[in-house]
Amino acid sequence: MKVTVATGSRLHLGFTNLSDDLRRCYGSLGVAIDRPSTTVVVEEGDAADALGDDAERVRAWRRRFCDHFGVDPQVSIAVRGRIPRHAGLGSGTQLALAVGRGLATVCGLDLRARDIAGALGRGRRSGIGLAAFAGGGFVVDAGHSKANDGQQATPTIVWRRDFPADWCFVVAVPEVASGLSGRSEEGIFAGLSPSVRVSEEICRITQLQLMPALVERDIEEFGRALTAIDRKTGRYFAEAQHGLYNAEVEGDIVAAMLRAGAAGAGQSSWGPAVYGLVEEAGAGRLEAAVRAFLDERGARAEVFVARGRNTEARVEVEP
Repeated sequence: MKVTVATGSRLHLGFTNLSDDLRRCYGSLGVAIDRPSTTVVVEEGDAADALGDDAERVRAWRRRFCDHFGVDPQVSIAVRGRIPRHAGLGSGTQLALAVGRGLATVCGLDLRARDIAGALGRGRRSGIGLAAFAGGGFVVDAGHSKANDGQQATPTIVWRRDFPADWCFVVAVPEVASGLSGRSEEGIFAGLSPSVRVSEEICRITQLQLMPALVERDIEEFGRALTAIDRKTGRYFAEAQHGLYNAEVEGDIVAAMLRAGAAGAGQSSWGPAVYGLVEEAGAGRLEAAVRAFLDERGARAEVFVARGRNTEARVEVEP
């Protein structure tokens, strides 16, 4: 059997809950996008092996999966194209879930994405990457809570809606230091004091502006709310990332996007990826404006147009 799993990226658009008064903290909002993407091929053979740049991580995830579910398939796992690491696009979670889905399919295990994430230690901080893999769309999660055994439970998805097909994101990934992840990220979160005031402000914007605007397909109102949430989130984490954004150039690109007509703009997760929201008809103009700004600034960045993805990761099975 040969199983091919393909999944896109996600934009982490901000935190909705920075208070643990109700034993929940760091609720998130985000959206699945169609690019960049990761493709994993899991194929039965005579020996177990992992191929590609991420071979060590893939081997580690295979061991965790097999130990957790009590299986030992003889498969090769190849990564063919992947989301850039530590760019703020959710590469680790998408790759891990793709590996897990491929293994589950080969082993005949009927597992939810949440089951795979739990086994591989993904989705503990945010549920956005898990939801992006499982069903796509625009997603809000409730943050993490403490399970009975003291371990962090996977955040619960409380709202999901298809993202409009005629809305786009112009994404720029500047060549600067990578954003935080893994243990460095966990250390930052452990040292923060959750804020009731900021939580209340962001929750109000999310519930009374952002979500209604998406339902009503009002891109201007949605963009204003998105930008406001991004700035409040950035101010909360300013000490950890030394400013409103991970790097000065990121903030400058966000400002340039807004000047060029983006309905909303911000930083995805810890960056360095930043995004500008625009209607499809204006995506080319905004992309050109960002490239012109970068040329004038003498800065380098990967710039591309991404669309919302409203479907789960694609799984293809060959006997």
